[in-house]
Amino acid sequence: MTVPLFDLPESEPGTAVGGDAAREVTFLHTADWQLGMTRHFLGADAQHTYDAARADAVAEIGRLAARTGAEFVVVCGDVFDDPRVSSRIIRRTLDALGDYPAPVYLLPGNHDPLDATSVYRSATFAAACPPNVHVLEKAGLVRVRDGVTLVAAPWTTKRPDGDLIAEQLARLGPADEVRIVVGHGGVDTFSPGSDPARVAAADLEAAVRSGLVDYVALGDRHSATPIGESGRIWYAGAPEVTDFDHVETGSGQVLAVTVGRDAGAAREVEVVPHRVGQWTFTTLRQDVDGAADLEVLRERLTALPDKSRTVVKLALVGTLSLADEAAFDALFAEFAERLAGLWLWERHHDLTVVADPSDVSALGLQGYAAQAADELSALAAGETPEAGAARSALSLLFRLAGSSS
Repeated sequence: MTVPLFDLPESEPGTAVGGDAAREVTFLHTADWQLGMTRHFLGADAQHTYDAARADAVAEIGRLAARTGAEFVVVCGDVFDDPRVSSRIIRRTLDALGDYPAPVYLLPGNHDPLDATSVYRSATFAAACPPNVHVLEKAGLVRVRDGVTLVAAPWTTKRPDGDLIAEQLARLGPADEVRIVVGHGGVDTFSPGSDPARVAAADLEAAVRSGLVDYVALGDRHSATPIGESGRIWYAGAPEVTDFDHVETGSGQVLAVTVGRDAGAAREVEVVPHRVGQWTFTTLRQDVDGAADLEVLRERLTALPDKSRTVVKLALVGTLSLADEAAFDALFAEFAERLAGLWLWERHHDLTVVADPSDVSALGLQGYAAQAADELSALAAGETPEAGAARSALSLLFRLAGSSS
């Protein structure tokens, strides 16, 4: 475990720490792994594959650290989805982190705060934690090496009573070293409200503008997102997608950050995103009013790559005949098997089925079946409470009759 240091000796401005005239550091910024997360729209097989991909993303971050020459990795909160995560997940995660070629700093966040029930206080974590893994247990300064220091703002409760990052910034004085804030939480420019733990973006921007800190690494937002105009304040986003693209963008990435500060106080920062995720959760919206539109939908679904790791949420609006509805049902059933998941976005999905008499006559029914179909067709065309049930019955009849023709 890492011991925070707030009594670090401050260098005089313009004096190099450790005798170096220039300091540059490259590290990986990631967050919101939320290992142990389940998705309600995934079946058992797909959930298993999704879990494996999330574990693969953790391992890939270690390989990325080697490729980029990263000196260390910061995980800015929510490493685990819940304090009750299984010991199997804890052990396998720590095994993967132990293979990293560099130190790893884990920040407790709102999903895994360092409270009495914390996963980080568990016997399993303590027994399995490799020597290169450090939990940022206490707020304050943590020296990575000469000239490079983390400013840690861990969550020790799920409901902090203040802006944890602002509290640490207020304790800093000028120093001739590279300082990297490691924090977690919603920034007020994206999530306005009365939550006392909301992070003040203005304080972050003032800190980087004045040179008090060189980079702010944030977690909580699952989309990779820069804050402000400095290029020095970022959410890394989740390394594997966790929500659909109308909610979450730029996920599935890790940020490789290079920060430099020379003896003349000139500062540079470069942030490069690297793809590590494998899954896609996408929303398809389309107007559908007949066979031609259904064919367009088929083409869109067919064109999706890597279907076994793609989940689609459909929002279709329009009017279909009974024949078109049967074609849509067949299309839906086909792609539900080809994709990792396919479901209807009920709040935005509005397909109306119209019972056209020509559809019924085209089935060639005779006798009682024909009479029943005519009665259902007339009832379905009305506005009575029974119209919906009649349309459903006609749809079933159309599918049954169509499959036997």
